[in-house]
Amino acid sequence: MHPALIFAVATAAFHFVALIGYERVQRWLALRKFAREHNCKSTQLERPWDVLGLAKIVSATKHLLNGTTLSTTTMLFDRYGDTYSSKLAAQRVVFTCSPRNFRQVLITRFADYDSSRGIRDHLFAPITPHGIFALDGAEWKAARHLYRDLFSRTRVIFDPAAQEAHFQTLRRRLATDGSTFDIAPLFLNLTLDLTTEFAIGVSADSLRLDQAADKRLFVDSLIHTKKVMARDGFLGPVHVFLSKKEFHRSCNEVRRFVEVVVKQKLEEKRRVDEKAKSASVSDLATVPEKHWSSLLEGLVEHSSNIDELRDGVITILIAGIDSVASLLSTTFWLLARHERVYKKVREAVLQTAGHEPPTYDMLKSLTYLRNIFNEAMRVYPPVPFNARTTNTDTWLPTGGGRDGESPVLVKKGERVVFASWGSHRNPKNFGEDAHEFVPERWENLQADALGFIPLQPRAQSVSRPIEARDGREWTEKLGLNLSNNNGTLIGVTTDPASM
Repeated sequence: MHPALIFAVATAAFHFVALIGYERVQRWLALRKFAREHNCKSTQLERPWDVLGLAKIVSATKHLLNGTTLSTTTMLFDRYGDTYSSKLAAQRVVFTCSPRNFRQVLITRFADYDSSRGIRDHLFAPITPHGIFALDGAEWKAARHLYRDLFSRTRVIFDPAAQEAHFQTLRRRLATDGSTFDIAPLFLNLTLDLTTEFAIGVSADSLRLDQAADKRLFVDSLIHTKKVMARDGFLGPVHVFLSKKEFHRSCNEVRRFVEVVVKQKLEEKRRVDEKAKSASVSDLATVPEKHWSSLLEGLVEHSSNIDELRDGVITILIAGIDSVASLLSTTFWLLARHERVYKKVREAVLQTAGHEPPTYDMLKSLTYLRNIFNEAMRVYPPVPFNARTTNTDTWLPTGGGRDGESPVLVKKGERVVFASWGSHRNPKNFGEDAHEFVPERWENLQADALGFIPLQPRAQSVSRPIEARDGREWTEKLGLNLSNNNGTLIGVTTDPASM
């Protein structure tokens, strides 16, 4: 090689290395200045020797397979404090169960974090690329504003008659002769039927023995889609090596089923709008106030984009079904073991609704029932973990230093995992009895808006408390939501005179 060419290559390489070195030094100085401005100190570090974070990946996988993730989470927070750091695939991750840090991530410095990028965008893109869980930034804010507005109108969408009809279908599937059965799968079917009717105005009819073939295929596809999403979420980058043929087939079937309904609703709206245009002023004055029969009907008032509407309601189906089913199953698992609480809520229901189906206002007035749901979600949160990725250099208000009270630097691109499982069971937050199921604690606590209308059981038809028929402890099953791996085995006996 000619000496001049060698010199040119060497000079270019030197300048390239020097430039990288200069940028890294500048970056280090900027981070150092930022940390000093906010008085940041280092967190406790799990496995300091595990530089690449490979041991953490192996350990997390082992605990997931053994069903010990939650107990290990508790142990780690006990060992390192409410906030600590670890390495995962050579990337620093901050784990926290501090309410102050929760507020910083979710409210105070909300704009510093992305909820989708690198966390769930790859999970939701195949099924809902235009859904809110695949969005960040301005697009996410716009979608959130729309859905928050629609969900604030629960009285407009809530249909007591439909709720009662689905409950009666569930009731006919219950074993009421005192024999042992698992009510968890029935609650899953119930929430499938309720949520599909709420979201798109068409029930999946999962509880019906004569369910139509196309609805059965839709339900099977939706369940399979959610299972694969949960699996891939826990596997991380490894998921790319697994076959996705059946997953994509299921995604396509879910999208096809919902898209048919979306097109029908858009056509109905087009006909109504045309009729309104041709109506006289006097006719318009007599038009009754609009009452939506589903969330989709509310959405078509704001958009005619089929992709956005389809992905929007599918997102609700994915997010709502398992979480509500998990809550109902966990609540009944707890009620079957706490006869005092069961009797108290049954009496409250009888005093409020008597032997009639409850109205919207009756449900809102059942404070003790709401306390039970709050407490069930506190003890066994449907979503025990969540995470955000920083889109800029930022900080957490607590977790640094030897005492864990100093702020913590979180660099751009790093991840913060906040564990409600740890926060909910922390005696500093909920008292020394934080591990116990005590609904009365919510009489003096303020809960955030839960965003759901709980289905009210018809307690008047049960002559004695539901009985626990499973002596095993609650065992974690981590999917898109947390549930009991042992199901909810109970026994129920009805009083024929009250039916």
